[in-house]
Amino acid sequence: MFTRIIFSLGVLAMLVAISCDRVPLIAPTNSTVTIDAGSRVVETGGSTSVSAMVIEQSGTPVQNGTTVRFSTTLGRLDPVESQTKNGVATTTFFAGNDSGVAEVRANSGGAGGGTTTPSNGNGGTGGTTTTTTATNSNVVMISVGSAAVDTVTVRANPSSVSTGTGGTVSVIATVIGTGGRLLSNIPVSFSASRGTMSSTTATTDAQGEARVTLTTNGDTDITVAAGTKTATAKVTGVPGPAVALTCSVGSGGTCATATVGQAVVFTAQRAQGSGNVTSAVLDFGDNSSVNLGTLSGPATVPHTYTQPGTYTARLTGTDGNESSSSVQVVLVTAVTATVSATITTAPRTVTATATVSAPATQYVWSWGDMTPNTTTTSATAPHTYTAAGTFDITVTATLQGGGTATATTSIVVP
Repeated sequence: MFTRIIFSLGVLAMLVAISCDRVPLIAPTNSTVTIDAGSRVVETGGSTSVSAMVIEQSGTPVQNGTTVRFSTTLGRLDPVESQTKNGVATTTFFAGNDSGVAEVRANSGGAGGGTTTPSNGNGGTGGTTTTTTATNSNVVMISVGSAAVDTVTVRANPSSVSTGTGGTVSVIATVIGTGGRLLSNIPVSFSASRGTMSSTTATTDAQGEARVTLTTNGDTDITVAAGTKTATAKVTGVPGPAVALTCSVGSGGTCATATVGQAVVFTAQRAQGSGNVTSAVLDFGDNSSVNLGTLSGPATVPHTYTQPGTYTARLTGTDGNESSSSVQVVLVTAVTATVSATITTAPRTVTATATVSAPATQYVWSWGDMTPNTTTTSATAPHTYTAAGTFDITVTATLQGGGTATATTSIVVP
């Protein structure tokens, strides 16, 4: 009989010990739980650490191994139960693919999530019951995905396009969370009042930027949206670049024909109604060119060709789009001229004849006898001398393409 009693007591003690091992250690009554997260903002699919500090009423951390249970309204926690070390229990919050605000809680027994009060109910006189009551300290809110968006901005680069030829701009949206954090993996929607976008949606990268391109040819309003936040930008349509090129040789006012070695003067300028020109280049057509900058005003550029031939000089202006204007220049070898004179009427009247290798518009004759010069449009001219002698006759021909040619001969007047 005594042996049976001892055996029963031993079994009872073992069962009690096993039962105690299986009951988790929880925070004492009136302890407090304070929870925090490594980040209050998490992109979809992201994660962050969560810690809960459990302090007894006396102000000291609870016993190591005290169990804290975590819960969330969005995403998941792993583990959902954790034991304290130096009063702190930790877990990890994993955001899923849904955006929203996760309400993460931490409790240990009645601590952090409830209060313990006496009860005379089914527990009998002197019994207790726990009423769950949320506190501010044991709840942390974590914004996930689009719900984490605090601000969105948008910019277009460049901010203007040509109304003539149109253009393509890069549209960049930047998504910012609480505290200025740049948010990645956030979907952003794009729309424009005109033109064509490469895509109407894009996802932010590690720098919080989402990018698309817009092709348009005028004033365009851009709108982006991320979560509940929106932002706008504007692309302005401006007149495209337009340039004009002219040239002249000497006083002839034209460069249709010029002589090798003769200066051809080019005038380059923006055409009427042109937009800004960021760069302008004048190509002379003989493997040489000059950069004229922004063409803020007309530019006069002389150029001398060294070989005969036909050259196309081209002025090209750009602001991202191009415009050009060209002129053709024909270069001929140097002009030659000769003059001859014969006595045509006795005794002292002569007729002088000029021969020029290029078209001439007028001839100026000097007779060598102190009389005034004679000007003609014809290649011949008569002159009567008043005395006998030897005289030098000089003709200066004005060329059609500019420039002059001169020749001299002598005649003996009896």
